[in-house]
Amino acid sequence: MSQEKYRVLVTSNALAKPACERLEQSGISLEFTDAAPDEQALLEAVSKGPIHAILLRGNPPITRRLIEAATSLKIIAKHGAGIDSVDLQAARDAGVAVTTAGEAGAGAVAELALSMIMALGRDLPRLTDRMRSGDWDRSGYQGRELASRTLGIIGLGLIGGRLATMAHALGMKVIAARPGGTPRTEGFPVTAVAFEEFLQTADIVSLHCPATPETSGLIDATAIGRMKAGALLINTARGALVDEAAVAAALHSGKLAGAAFDTFSEEPINPENPLLKAPNVILTPHIASQTAAAVERTGLQTADNIIAALLGTETTF
Repeated sequence: MSQEKYRVLVTSNALAKPACERLEQSGISLEFTDAAPDEQALLEAVSKGPIHAILLRGNPPITRRLIEAATSLKIIAKHGAGIDSVDLQAARDAGVAVTTAGEAGAGAVAELALSMIMALGRDLPRLTDRMRSGDWDRSGYQGRELASRTLGIIGLGLIGGRLATMAHALGMKVIAARPGGTPRTEGFPVTAVAFEEFLQTADIVSLHCPATPETSGLIDATAIGRMKAGALLINTARGALVDEAAVAAALHSGKLAGAAFDTFSEEPINPENPLLKAPNVILTPHIASQTAAAVERTGLQTADNIIAALLGTETTF
């Protein structure tokens, strides 16, 4: 194609080179924004000329106002899995497709969740703090093996399913629950249980469900109160799923033995977030899917989604 026909707005200042090349070889031009654009910046970007696709990196607000302003828009393609920053009803009303590329990064997210479970199970954050303070006392220390422990997963999709398979291979018992319903466990080494039983049974709770009105604040003080004493909590899904203050309080009291978070209610994390001062906690800046291989796979899958929507064909590059 000698003349570029379609324009894609990338809500970031970067995209993996193979993804850029795949789009450009299809005659699609790329317009980049700042790393974390707000609604006004996006509105200004679409006012400069027709935008046929939005390649959504991060979670900038894709509002009804923006969708209606981008009159040539055909697709919003998420570079990843979460689309809670998109006004889905507005997209439906405008006939704009919304796609995700969560499968490409699922393994990387599951691996981070497992590494967090392992690190907390052997008290690595707490032991590191002790070593830094010059404390070499090993008397009375006993770590916890994963084998025979019960991992509870909420959200048995691409990521949760991968984690379940990994955990089972390590000798863990895996259970799953779905608030208000029963999770589909076909094909996974998982036992479905009611949510109340799930909280009371799991040694480790790992969250992998989307943020919806039904799951907002799912793990609050009441839910934590029903969990086993000394349980671990892992959140690589969405910050809105958790009452962070309640988790911090449970870490201070010892109700929870440890927690690990890759996502937060406010990102970048608010300096006043109580998790920052909680004991035995692992905090990472929303990087679960950001391995070199996963970023490239996700970029290519997102590019293919855009090409299919704009050109009506699959790529062969």
